[in-house]
Amino acid sequence: MPGETPLRLANVRLLVRDFAAAFRFWRDAVGLAVAFGDEDGPYAEFDTGPAALALYSAMAMSEQTGIEVGRGGRGADDIVIDLEVDDVDRAALELESRGVQLITPPTDRPRWGIRTAHFRDTEGNLFEIYADLPGGAE
Repeated sequence: MPGETPLRLANVRLLVRDFAAAFRFWRDAVGLAVAFGDEDGPYAEFDTGPAALALYSAMAMSEQTGIEVGRGGRGADDIVIDLEVDDVDRAALELESRGVQLITPPTDRPRWGIRTAHFRDTEGNLFEIYADLPGGAE
């Protein structure tokens, strides 16, 4: 609506219990470029385009805000973070070559108009890599 302040996605921030392990996973296994921070934490950002992927120590977040976060013990997944790639098969092979275990192999999803593969990070968060299928959705 006119006159309202627009909301723009700046980053997706993962609250992590083992910051150094999460940092190395995203930098070394997934191969993202570090835009800010290092594995000593408590905060880092990775270059993923217009919106960054950020890590923040769950303990530091709790201390800063007074909100109890990062307790673990998750049940079913409540969120999936999508990462667009040019070629799902090539990206999946690159991830696997760096030790990332795929949950689902590259698979065409004609109803969605995309090809996908899925993996988890060191904290158990679910990620999807995807690319558009030629011709789009059915």
